[in-house]
Amino acid sequence: MAESYYRTISGKQYDNELLEIAEKATKRSKAPIGKNVAKTLFDAIKDGGDYTDVEKRTVKYIRDNFKFSPEADEYLRSEVRKWAAKISVPAAKKKSQSKSSNSKESSSKTKSSRSKKTSITVDESESSYMEIYDAREESSYEIAPTPEYNELVALNKFQITPKQSQLGKYLIYGILGIFLILLLVFGVRSCNRNSKTNVSTSNSESSLTQTSNQRSLDRVPLQEGKVSNQFDSQAKAIRYINDLQIRFIKQSMATEDTAADKIVTLAEALKTYPGIKVRVKGHTCFIGEMDENKILSDERAKFIYDELIKNGVNVNQLDYRGFGETAEIDSNQTESGRIKNRRVDFTVLSVNPN
Repeated sequence: MAESYYRTISGKQYDNELLEIAEKATKRSKAPIGKNVAKTLFDAIKDGGDYTDVEKRTVKYIRDNFKFSPEADEYLRSEVRKWAAKISVPAAKKKSQSKSSNSKESSSKTKSSRSKKTSITVDESESSYMEIYDAREESSYEIAPTPEYNELVALNKFQITPKQSQLGKYLIYGILGIFLILLLVFGVRSCNRNSKTNVSTSNSESSLTQTSNQRSLDRVPLQEGKVSNQFDSQAKAIRYINDLQIRFIKQSMATEDTAADKIVTLAEALKTYPGIKVRVKGHTCFIGEMDENKILSDERAKFIYDELIKNGVNVNQLDYRGFGETAEIDSNQTESGRIKNRRVDFTVLSVNPN
């Protein structure tokens, strides 16, 4: 007789009636088990008057292998908890209250079909999260829920195992970490590119101020310059050329006030020693886009190149090239460094005998 109440799966016994209710419901429709079927399951669970270990194992098996709608899941879970709490009076108390009545009725009444299942030996260590009762319905004899129970209830609601939960947590942390690193890298570059600071100058740099943030390639005419040095040897002329720098106002073609004097002095050195060939090199700081900075540096170099030719330098002694922001001589992170980087300087390429 007992065999008709139980079904053996993987060596363990399960309540056959509960399994059949779930199986029939899912055969009729592929939709998740609804609240009506959940009510039928709950009625079948409580009709024996006890929540046996076999029933607990079966409910867990059904929840693991059959899909429930959220409403049905909540109903079955809450109703089983409430009902289990009501019948969970400690065994000693329950037996002492019903011992005499059970002995009188045992001769005239047979056990119900569901009460027979309690005679089946099961592994006492097996249980579902429904065995532990809700703290909100706690009474003097109820067992308080453990932290592990609360976690299992939350995870089971979304069909997530603790291992999956941990994996998801690490994945989220990893994605957030990568996102923050990328945000930091691009944020710093953008901040540096678009920083707008006032030019601070000292000594000879006091004239290098800017009144507009707009880039301009319009040449600013130079005043007539004066020769500041006379070179009595070619070596001194070469040293002067290699050390010379002409600075520019930010994002423009405007030069420092002493630019005209430097240009005519350089022209005088090159005319005195026509065997010297020089490259005129234009540079910018890193403010602005790289391609725009390259164009601006080309224009600066060409401007000084043309001024030298106006002052009588042989075109065969000169060439020019722009290097954009790629050849800084000081830090672009400070205003004084950026002022030094906005320049035209010179390199002696060759010296031919006169």
